[in-house]
Amino acid sequence: MFSIDKAKAESQQLIKEYNKLQAEAKKANSPEEATQKAAEAEELISKISQIQVAITQFTTEKRATAAKVASNQQQNTDLQQDSKESTSFEERMYHLEEAQNKTRTQIEQLTHTKEELGRLLEREKKINAEFQGKGATDEKLQENLTRLIKKKESEQQYLIQELEEVRQQSLKENERFRMQRDAARSIIERQKEIEKEKIMASFNSRGVKKLLISLSIAAILIAIILWYLPKFNPDIFLTPPSAISQTPVPKPQIDNVVKPEQKVAPKQKKRALAIYSDGLKQGGQGPIMLKLPSGIFKMGAKNTTRYDERPQHKVILDSFSISQYEITFEEYDLFAWKTERSFPNDNGWGREKRPVINVDWYDAYAYTKWLTSQTGHQYRLPSEREWEYAAKAGSETFYWWGYELGKNKANCGVCGSAWDGKKTAPVGSFKSNAFELYDTIGNVMEWTISCYRTSYLDAPTVGNIWPGGDCSRRVARSSSYQTYINSLHVTKRNNFNPKTRIKTLGFRVVRVD
Repeated sequence: MFSIDKAKAESQQLIKEYNKLQAEAKKANSPEEATQKAAEAEELISKISQIQVAITQFTTEKRATAAKVASNQQQNTDLQQDSKESTSFEERMYHLEEAQNKTRTQIEQLTHTKEELGRLLEREKKINAEFQGKGATDEKLQENLTRLIKKKESEQQYLIQELEEVRQQSLKENERFRMQRDAARSIIERQKEIEKEKIMASFNSRGVKKLLISLSIAAILIAIILWYLPKFNPDIFLTPPSAISQTPVPKPQIDNVVKPEQKVAPKQKKRALAIYSDGLKQGGQGPIMLKLPSGIFKMGAKNTTRYDERPQHKVILDSFSISQYEITFEEYDLFAWKTERSFPNDNGWGREKRPVINVDWYDAYAYTKWLTSQTGHQYRLPSEREWEYAAKAGSETFYWWGYELGKNKANCGVCGSAWDGKKTAPVGSFKSNAFELYDTIGNVMEWTISCYRTSYLDAPTVGNIWPGGDCSRRVARSSSYQTYINSLHVTKRNNFNPKTRIKTLGFRVVRVD
């Protein structure tokens, strides 16, 4: 049997669900969600309509039943009771119809909202399409801008590189002009010195002649005076015979023995054959070189307790060229700059004309290879033989100037110079030897190409280089600004690990062709 209360409860439950759907539709985040909520609301309205139809049918049946039992009083009583129920039911139906109308109104609103959402969705799709087209245009524009930026950056980088190349070229040209200027000044100064020496030699020659003439004239005048004066007063110059001593005058004794410490250096006649400087391919000039003649000399020390300087032996050398000065910071820095090597530390003493220090054997060797590639001539480090031959310059004494150290003739620990024991001196600060080679005593020790041997035993007589030896130790010759008197002689040998870098060790170079 159909229950009115059950229909009412179900209808109220559907209305609650409808209201809930309506609230959710208002809060919908997208057109699709709103559409779904509207469809669910339509389904609820359909259910409510079905319940309304069922209630209407039930009311009709109740009315028919009431008409049939109208004649029966008992039926009237029942009818009255049913009428009361019907009246209550009609009131409920009235409320349901109102709810239904309200629901339909809400459905219409939701339908309208759905249509609006549909239009909005279409508009959104259109806007999205336009936006996508605009996005594609913007993306293309962004790509073009990125390409233009990269192009401009590339152009800017090219301009920076070109500017750097121009700057480097300018620096190279300035360096080349400066080095050419310095070389020219050096050559001019050397020419001036040569001219000065010639003038002094000529002056000295003329002075000797004048002196001899003057002495001759004076002697003649004295002879004439001595001839004529006795005639006027002979007693003045005549000695009585009794006053003349009969004792013969002893001949003066001449001591021909000269003590070793009083010996003087023999007269040096050796001189360099030429002075020159090779141009560099990258600009600038190489070191100033002295071309030395071929010759024979005695290498090592004769009377010494230093075993590695013995035995003294004869050596015959071919002509070669050696740098007039120790290689300077100025010359080495140019090499380091051109080859992108690290610049050696100058200990805060200054660079320019001071001898380069803190370079190991491999640094010096690399510098000679660079000179070879830049000049087209064969450069290398000097051998021990070449170095000692050049340093002695024909002398056979402790120092090329003699046996006595003297004062201010070199830069060492006890040489009396302004730099003694403190730091290196600019190259060429002291007098040169007979070969016009500077700083072969003191200032810095110098790397050679020779591998170390403990003595000169079995040394060959001929040849600029004696091959072999212990190449884990390389020989360094000369002495330094810190060296004391016992190690200043030109025959002194030093040996170091090739990787040694110290503030007392530099080098000079040789050209062999």
